[in-house]
Amino acid sequence: MRWPIGQSLEFLARLGVGAVSLTMARLGDPPDEAIALVRGSGMQVASIGTGGACLIDDAQSTLAHLRPLIDVAASLGCRSAFSVSGPAPERMPTDEAFDRLVAMLGLASSYAIQSGVRLVIEHSSITNRELGFVGSLHAACELGRRADLGVVVELQNCWYERDLPRLFRENHDRFLIVNVSDFRTGEELKFNRRVPGDGSIPLEWLIGELLDAGYTGYFDLEFLGPAIEAEGYESAISRGVEWISERLTRWGV
Repeated sequence: MRWPIGQSLEFLARLGVGAVSLTMARLGDPPDEAIALVRGSGMQVASIGTGGACLIDDAQSTLAHLRPLIDVAASLGCRSAFSVSGPAPERMPTDEAFDRLVAMLGLASSYAIQSGVRLVIEHSSITNRELGFVGSLHAACELGRRADLGVVVELQNCWYERDLPRLFRENHDRFLIVNVSDFRTGEELKFNRRVPGDGSIPLEWLIGELLDAGYTGYFDLEFLGPAIEAEGYESAISRGVEWISERLTRWGV
């Protein structure tokens, strides 16, 4: 999160990582210099993400918010451009906000398809209502079906949901990327990740169920929060890459 993007790309290349996920905030404004660095690195871009803007006011505003994201994804040959839903007005019921989001995404989704990119929704944590009101994987999958979008599976924000194996089987064709991190029960919920294997989430079971369901896309390791900062990015990222690589290799993926 706090490293310059060039330093991140160089470090990941030394680890043997061939793909990276990026955010618009990370690329900067304007993003031209960062885009040139990414292209020069030879690193594949698994996904480009954004968030924070309200996407339910009107279709033109939604397109205006998402167009820069889609354009950057297209310029980097990235097939996945994702966003959280953005906030809803105070006291608006979630059902109403959800229906408005379905109605307002059509124009942006069409623009993404024309650009060779799939527009994707990420479900946000219930602790981050100011960022999004799609607060479960079940809701994200319903939104994906109704608005014909892809879905980011954020394991940090869904591991406690029921009936996940069925949900994986029925929606794996919409899953564009799976975000992997750990969490230790009892700690602060908001923006608090741990290295895979250091927390309470049944990550091996979740990843195994996703693979059994037919998921064939990227697993995106996320690193942020006080434990990550205290350990240091180099150590935390190295351990995370080793943890997931060992398991995927053992499972023959």
